[in-house]
Amino acid sequence: MKIEAIATAQQVGEDRVKNKTVVVIDVLRATSVMITALRNGASEVIPVLSPDEAFSLKNQLGHMAVLGGERHAEPIDGFDFGNSPLSYTEDVIKGKTLVMTTTNGTLAIKNAVAAEELLVASFLNDMAVAKYLSDKKEVVLVCSGNNGVYTLEDALCAGRIIGLLRQMCDKIRPCDLALSMESLYDLNVTDLRVFAAKGHHYKVLEAKGCQADLIYCFRSNETEVLPFWSGQSLKTTVGDRAGASAF
Repeated sequence: MKIEAIATAQQVGEDRVKNKTVVVIDVLRATSVMITALRNGASEVIPVLSPDEAFSLKNQLGHMAVLGGERHAEPIDGFDFGNSPLSYTEDVIKGKTLVMTTTNGTLAIKNAVAAEELLVASFLNDMAVAKYLSDKKEVVLVCSGNNGVYTLEDALCAGRIIGLLRQMCDKIRPCDLALSMESLYDLNVTDLRVFAAKGHHYKVLEAKGCQADLIYCFRSNETEVLPFWSGQSLKTTVGDRAGASAF
């Protein structure tokens, strides 16, 4: 298995993802939100690039649409929720379509739609993602980053997935960046959040009072939900282990 890694959403292009299985990671917090919403019964997640696109879809879908997301870690005026995965409880999201726009994660997804297969990951579904990838030939792990800058939390999650694949597969061939992410994870495996807390984006969220999100988003192997890009939205074709609410 050949494993490539990309450090930010802005570095993703068709030439880097075409004919490959691509995994988009945005631990803090877009892909953690998407996974949680689908686990809690959302029918689909539609990523869009702008609030205007989101409002337009809301007009089309009516009461079945829930608007969620952020700009620069702040909630968007007129949206139902921000970018906290803890907002997307079963009682507000079950059976609904989450229309979502974020600074980094939704951009990474949109930039990767030329992939043969596209799914999203965070620590919450890391084991399920690795199991799914274990028989693939070419994998690209896309770390969304933060405004075009590499982030520790996404790199640690990619490193976790690479380490799991090393255990599951006879032979993997990570690129140099993927190897460095695997090593970063191995060096900090005993307390990932302590290391991630040194990073800029973590500190921004901490300063905004998002401590509960920061704890939740580093919970590993919480669910088997795998959100796949269908061509129009993210949907899950793999059920949760217990079918239970995420929290």
